[in-house]
Amino acid sequence: MNTYPIAIASEAHTLAGSLVLPEGAGDASPVPAALIVGGPDPLPLERRGKDGTKNWPLRWAEAFGASGLACLCYDQRGSGESTGLYQDADWDDLYADAAAAAELLAVQPEVRWVAAVAWADAAGFALRLAAEGRVSGLILLAAGARTAEARYGEQVRRLAAGRGLSERVVELRIGQWRAQMEAVRARVAAGERVAEADIGGRIIATNLRRFLAVNEFDPAAVAPQVAAPVLLLHGAADTVVPPVESELLQAALPGPVERRVYPDEGHFLYRSKQAMADAVGWVKRQAGVIGG
Repeated sequence: MNTYPIAIASEAHTLAGSLVLPEGAGDASPVPAALIVGGPDPLPLERRGKDGTKNWPLRWAEAFGASGLACLCYDQRGSGESTGLYQDADWDDLYADAAAAAELLAVQPEVRWVAAVAWADAAGFALRLAAEGRVSGLILLAAGARTAEARYGEQVRRLAAGRGLSERVVELRIGQWRAQMEAVRARVAAGERVAEADIGGRIIATNLRRFLAVNEFDPAAVAPQVAAPVLLLHGAADTVVPPVESELLQAALPGPVERRVYPDEGHFLYRSKQAMADAVGWVKRQAGVIGG
């Protein structure tokens, strides 16, 4: 396989990416491809860590390339070799970056049939890409079907039931959640764009509009607009996004859907070599590659 540096123009900045192509891919013999989609998380998704080690998008891209498929991954704006400021980007800004990457990958002469690969909250971008017809398939890892508030409410109810607490306690906790969201909305209305938060002992600058959009996004509302085939991968031990959510998402998707649950995996499912192999095999089958 061959890996090529690629520049993705999006608005006033440029995303640095890696395009991985298998041997033999060309104008006369285009291959199916995958796009690793960066999400709206507090921290940007990068191809490499600060010490130069390969992060999961690049490892997955190389796995696709070694299996005869193409793949594109990129540093989100303001990280790695990309320009721009990540903390200034809201939900729509980062989605525009993902859409630009999908458009660039689709016009490569060596490529046909593009699937988006997304983990956790990035599934929102992937669902929108498919709903708008920008990709032909989706591979979603640890994808949810509920809003953040609904997920939080379910978690509180589950904990309350285990401890014998009343519904009044549940409603109190949910009320506190809503009050916190209203406080953030008030800050945004007052013109505040960025706030600092302590995430794992590290102070991170967070875009408040993006934070609200992530919490308000409803995957189940977008899912009915997705006619493309979808592969849902979930860890049975995922305590961040419970596996039942991908089951609910499966029911909401109108197109052909496959769902696989991994008994020994948690939220960071992209670490699983089996999940990676299943994703590669699924792309080959969906794109009609003989021997997939």
